Amino acid sequence: HRIRIKYMTQIKSRPPTFSLFGYQVTSLPESYKHYLINGLNHDFGLSSPRLLLRNIANPYDKKPKRESHKK
Repeated sequence: HRIRIKYMTQIKSRPPTFSLFGYQVTSLPESYKHYLINGLNHDFGLSSPRLLLRNIANPYDKKPKRESHKK
């Protein structure tokens, strides 16, 4: 499975804490986590925001099996 980011939201203001939601986000490389944190610092002037990673369950992972009509 590949990493797919769905959205990010700020969950706390003191200290600034953001939660990142998506598929396989716990597998994000450290370099990409630093890229996101540096972007938040630059764009919003935040000092050392925290980034929490949350996986979203994929609703298509466990498709119900179709019943066979063979007798």
